[in-house]
Amino acid sequence: MQLLQDKSVKDFVTIHVIFAILAAITLLFPFPTASIDAKMLVVVFLYNALIVVEIFYKSYDEWKSIWLFSLILSLLMVFPDWYLAVTLGALVFPPGGLPMIGGAIPLYMAGLWSLPFFIIIFIGKEIQKRKSIEMTYAIVSILGVLIFVLSELTLVNLPSWSATVTGMIGNLAYYIIIPELFLALSVFVCYEYVFDKKFWMKIIGAFTVMILYIGNASFFYFLIETLLL
Repeated sequence: MQLLQDKSVKDFVTIHVIFAILAAITLLFPFPTASIDAKMLVVVFLYNALIVVEIFYKSYDEWKSIWLFSLILSLLMVFPDWYLAVTLGALVFPPGGLPMIGGAIPLYMAGLWSLPFFIIIFIGKEIQKRKSIEMTYAIVSILGVLIFVLSELTLVNLPSWSATVTGMIGNLAYYIIIPELFLALSVFVCYEYVFDKKFWMKIIGAFTVMILYIGNASFFYFLIETLLL
């Protein structure tokens, strides 16, 4: 494929294959003393470390910009998770032995969102170079939903987190599907606006995305869980 002839894209694929192998070993190998919190923390560290090493080894400025925005937003996403878990009671994180943020959110969640955000923005940028902006937005939205839905359906088996609402398929709550679609799209659109701005603008942009996600999650939780179910 012509796309894979791009060096940055080839490195992106290579890094994620390496990460997938390391993550599988970390999560599936029965380390006797390692809790799921500790394993997930290692997975988050491995992903970000691989990206950072690639950034400095290959001098990928675009990777650096995407990773920085993704990490800032990931740190802020602790607040929606906290809100959904504590205020709405819509999901629960089982205690894993490590300290939890606010007594409810595992430490690894502060960095876990950086994985899908980096993937969504990177792929979106590559598509944008080759296709129309309308096509880019459509693919980014679909990609985001696929990533988030698969996460909801699979990570419960570790167990990482589980939904505690009425409307569900497996561990996938109906109410969160549309907010996650909007999240993927807003992440990409916001990055497009702030990628060449000052650091404080990146923080404001990430904060805006986080607030929009809380609003969307609240509205669709009310619509589906309260009015419809």
